[in-house]
Amino acid sequence: MQLHLAAFIVCLVFAGSSHAYNVPKATVKVNTPKGFEVSIPDEPGITLFAFHGKVNQEMDDLSDQTWATDIVQSRNGRWTYHNRQQKLQPGDVLYYWTTVRYNGLDYHDYNQHYNVPQEDLNSHLNVPQEDLNSHRIDLRTQNGTKQSIIINGNPTINIFVL
Repeated sequence: MQLHLAAFIVCLVFAGSSHAYNVPKATVKVNTPKGFEVSIPDEPGITLFAFHGKVNQEMDDLSDQTWATDIVQSRNGRWTYHNRQQKLQPGDVLYYWTTVRYNGLDYHDYNQHYNVPQEDLNSHLNVPQEDLNSHRIDLRTQNGTKQSIIINGNPTINIFVL
């Protein structure tokens, strides 16, 4: 009887492990002039994506991170953590781990890292380097004089025409 019970338990363990969920590998995208995104593709059963990360320092334990964020909704077919503040430089290393809640259970992908390439991150943009950090809008006033607006950084600009 005990032998049959042990064999049954072994079968249950193997059957359960064959249905284990594998967390999708995250994609890291470095944005210019600053910011980055970490994402996974959406699939049925996912209800949460969590990102935990740090730049240029490995994480010693699960509470040692600069960013820890839960994403509770996918957009455009991806679960994405957006960081709009951190400027990543060529040679930087983003250390991170992710969690996916799949069919009500949390699954983790620990000890991940992304090396920011040494190549010029702006080489794919046909924009002069000096123009990446500032924007200029030239306007004409009602009396015909020219007025320029210089905007630094990567702002969101809303223009309303009356």
